[in-house]
Amino acid sequence: MKTVTVVLVVTLLGFPNTGLSTEKKAVSPYRAESSAYIVQGKDAWTYVTENRSFRFAEVLDDTGNYEAPLLLEETYHNEHTDGMESVRGNATVKAWTVKRGGEREVRWTLKEIGNEGRVQDRFYRVTAWGCCDAPVVYTYYSVLTGRKLYVSNSDLLEVRGDGDGPLAARYVAFGYAGMNELSRPPQLQYGTDKKLAQRFSVVSSREYYDAPQMFVSTNEKVETSLDLRGSPMDFTIVLKYQDGVELRVPVAADAIRPDLAQLPKGYSLRAEE
Repeated sequence: MKTVTVVLVVTLLGFPNTGLSTEKKAVSPYRAESSAYIVQGKDAWTYVTENRSFRFAEVLDDTGNYEAPLLLEETYHNEHTDGMESVRGNATVKAWTVKRGGEREVRWTLKEIGNEGRVQDRFYRVTAWGCCDAPVVYTYYSVLTGRKLYVSNSDLLEVRGDGDGPLAARYVAFGYAGMNELSRPPQLQYGTDKKLAQRFSVVSSREYYDAPQMFVSTNEKVETSLDLRGSPMDFTIVLKYQDGVELRVPVAADAIRPDLAQLPKGYSLRAEE
């Protein structure tokens, strides 16, 4: 029989900045409640935290100007059981557009497997912690629309092209989609911070724990980012395995070209919808 022991309940108040002047009208605060408790099982205890908090985020629009601020309500539910290395987690994030007078309008809601998250440029990134030989999984959503864009086991690679706004950047992601997807091939992804343009499964006999490092290059030197302003959007995505095997996948005229990829025997690219 399981019993639940309540340890802590904390209520958080999110106040818009009304300044010190008493002449300014106060807006009703946004409220969130966090909790922590223990589930006492027959053989082990499970420690549960549910952390709910608010944050304001100023996000650039496509022209590089700031949009109306967003209010994010982030809820992370994590469970850890004695004797197990993994921490099970689920994330729920709600976004509101904040209008004049403090009114807010729901913009989007996302739900994802994950233990923590944060705003990163125009992405919202949810992190699912790795365990044992399973990799960390980063899931990237558009902070403007809440659309799921990329899944990667490492940081996104950025390639900057012509233009001044955020859409001048291209992003490359590679990885497995999570603990339940480790039997499937990892995926190579390419696009902007608003749209995933292309996605390919990298098919081989490799196991999930034998993952490559990812780079970009315009010559023999490999980098983790490129600045191609003033040049065509032509470069190569390089996947390097520890045993020396290397895959080179060209991007030409702003599109991955699988027909021009240099792949060793036993490797192939499969286009995905």
